[in-house]
Amino acid sequence: MKSVLVVDDDPSIRALIRLYLESVGYTVCEAADGRRAMAVLDGQAVDLVILDIFMPEMDGLEVLQALRGHCESCKVMAISGGSAKIGMDLLGHATIFGADEVLEKPFGEATLLGKVAGLIGPAAG
Repeated sequence: MKSVLVVDDDPSIRALIRLYLESVGYTVCEAADGRRAMAVLDGQAVDLVILDIFMPEMDGLEVLQALRGHCESCKVMAISGGSAKIGMDLLGHATIFGADEVLEKPFGEATLLGKVAGLIGPAAG
């Protein structure tokens, strides 16, 4: 079974993504910030990291840089809803830092699942 680490400081976003992913068979673990995400990755391998850009402790771009030296085989999808508010294309920056895919919040279930499957295949594959 394919595994996904969801990293977002908003518990409702993590719960929603978990619901979507588990409904089609992915195994999901969560982290509320970048430091916790790195701790999770020290203990287990995952196929995909869904990574929010705006977080306390260690933001998504910092995590992305650390991930690329730590977990070269896992895919990363950066998510954010704040880029338009601050007038910067942070999702564009995420691709420069090594994100394999980006997704702007808010997003729907079909869009998320389509991007996840495009990155790592179906849950049982």
